[in-house]
Amino acid sequence: MKNKLSIILSIAASLALIGATVFAPQSALAQSGDGTGYLTASGDGLAGIRGQGNIRISGNGVLMIRDLAGDASIQVTGNGQRTVLPGGWIRYVGFQGEATVSGNKVTVALSGYDIHLEASGSGKFVLRGNGTYQTGHLSGSWTEGPEVHLLP
Repeated sequence: MKNKLSIILSIAASLALIGATVFAPQSALAQSGDGTGYLTASGDGLAGIRGQGNIRISGNGVLMIRDLAGDASIQVTGNGQRTVLPGGWIRYVGFQGEATVSGNKVTVALSGYDIHLEASGSGKFVLRGNGTYQTGHLSGSWTEGPEVHLLP
């Protein structure tokens, strides 16, 4: 029972963090505008991206997907309990697999471990935890705080 409570609290904390960073209104983000380019990232923690383009993410944890424009192509393979939420959100709890999302106004986030993210297009991303990333102009490590970056 204690282990189940720990998992539930961990998922709740992850979702709160996702909501506070990746899904914040544009005016609340640390940077304005969108960058264009590509991103590859691998690590454990939270990986989230919002914008227009093509996104492929794999790993284990809680996956959240949102299609604001209504034009996205969403393909999810693997395991996880799928739930459709208000506001256009789709959540996969216990996710173990891969998701490929393409669209004009999409948000994709995975909170968990063994995360691998590849994206191209325009938008913003946040990487929190332990890992590394590479863009067209930058490479670095994931942070402990919620820093929002533009795709270069």
